[in-house]
Amino acid sequence: NPLVKPVANALYDTNTKKGAWVKDRNEGLFAPFPAAFSILMGVIFVLIGVFADRALLLLAEGDSNNVLQLAGVTLIGGASIELGRIASGEKMKSRADAERDSNLAQEFEEFSSKKLIYGQGGDVHRSEVIKSFRRYFAKYRVENDQYPLGDLEIEQLLRAWNKRMDNRETMSSSGFIKNVKINAQAE
Repeated sequence: NPLVKPVANALYDTNTKKGAWVKDRNEGLFAPFPAAFSILMGVIFVLIGVFADRALLLLAEGDSNNVLQLAGVTLIGGASIELGRIASGEKMKSRADAERDSNLAQEFEEFSSKKLIYGQGGDVHRSEVIKSFRRYFAKYRVENDQYPLGDLEIEQLLRAWNKRMDNRETMSSSGFIKNVKINAQAE
């Protein structure tokens, strides 16, 4: 929202514990609002809504039916945009999620530098890479709550790595990547 950041930056110091959520928001991460700030934003939006209602009534020459119809259409449009953002995963990540993703990317980079060979022919199935990654990092060998990691996340890391390597061969629908193989001699 274009109003949240300016109002939050005006009211909170980002260097304090109370303003840490503003720092996360400024860095593009998700952080929940404090209750007092949510109430303040609610009051601001009610005032904006009342102003918009009065302005539209004035423009519509007092026809409240047109204003009500416009409000309903706007509400439906806004709700569908918000649901689309949620469904596509476009919502901001929290600091913990961003740090986890960064750590996973670094771990996969370490794994790929030692266990994956690119450019010497061959092909590999995604399940082989997933098994090899789980063997390489013991903490991911079994499913647990401390280090949760699904196969789909490893597959996404593999796809991103393949793209960074400029491999013209994308993953096939059956899960094979050409021109990549697992280094069986690596520890």
